Amino acid sequence: MRPYAKRIALFLVFALLTAGICGCSSHTYVQTEPSLILGAGDLSEYIGKEGVVIVDTRSADEYAAGHVEGAVNIPTEDIVINVPVKNMLTSQKKIEKVMGSNGISNNTTVIAYDANKMGASRLLWTLFMYGHRDVKVVDGGFNAISAANLASSTETPVPTEAVFTAQEPASNWLATQEEVLAQVNTPDENRILLDVRSMEEYYEAGKVPTSIMMDYNTNFFSSDQTFKTVDITRINYLEEGIYPEKEVIIYCQTSLRAAPVFVQLYEAGYRNIRLYDGAYLEWSSNSSNPIEMPSGAAAPAAKDAS
Repeated sequence: MRPYAKRIALFLVFALLTAGICGCSSHTYVQTEPSLILGAGDLSEYIGKEGVVIVDTRSADEYAAGHVEGAVNIPTEDIVINVPVKNMLTSQKKIEKVMGSNGISNNTTVIAYDANKMGASRLLWTLFMYGHRDVKVVDGGFNAISAANLASSTETPVPTEAVFTAQEPASNWLATQEEVLAQVNTPDENRILLDVRSMEEYYEAGKVPTSIMMDYNTNFFSSDQTFKTVDITRINYLEEGIYPEKEVIIYCQTSLRAAPVFVQLYEAGYRNIRLYDGAYLEWSSNSSNPIEMPSGAAAPAAKDAS
């Protein structure tokens, strides 16, 4: 089970607030079953299990220094391309090649972990984009795995080649620059642009106009960097007016921090959620796109889009 016990106190702190919010308005959440988030203590049940591939999304050097026994290494750089800007969704053919060469077929359960709170979630979103939904991320990443005293190995497995057939990219999980611009020009009250960068980034470089600022770290407990509970997550987003009935377009600087927010919102029962993959890097590289600066702040200097 995920380590909920240590979070009960925090949940109780928010209980009254929850009641107040629910009393004001009723919202419908989709039950996420099975969970996308796997507690590190439960990972042992999947090690060596037939039909399961554990994926270490850290760098090759980190992987070589020690990883979960039997885990394959798929660094984030293997599932992104850097055109037109950094960290964009890679092609169907590349995903098919990467997944297949690592023993992942369309019938495989994928368990991913990272050390930066982003890599595993980015892999999950990428697999969602290409039609594979049997995937989970390990809560707390490699640090939580180490704390759970799971055996570490430096041996590199040789997976049996598999066939992975990627579907056409799913438009319901992806937003384009044109769609974001359309929301800026003609705001739809049922659509929200969610900027998950830091406030420091906003003050330095601005944001997409009308965006709600909500640092992606809001989704994690500061003590161990595990995801917050579903109840606390719902409260946090309801307080910002981000309701499950609305469409939420998430972006950060290069689309990596947006991925764990996608995972957490999905886990909390949101389904009308999309990731703006070009992110603020693409937006701010286009001089014709409007930028909203904090009151009194100077507009950022023009940047080379290369």
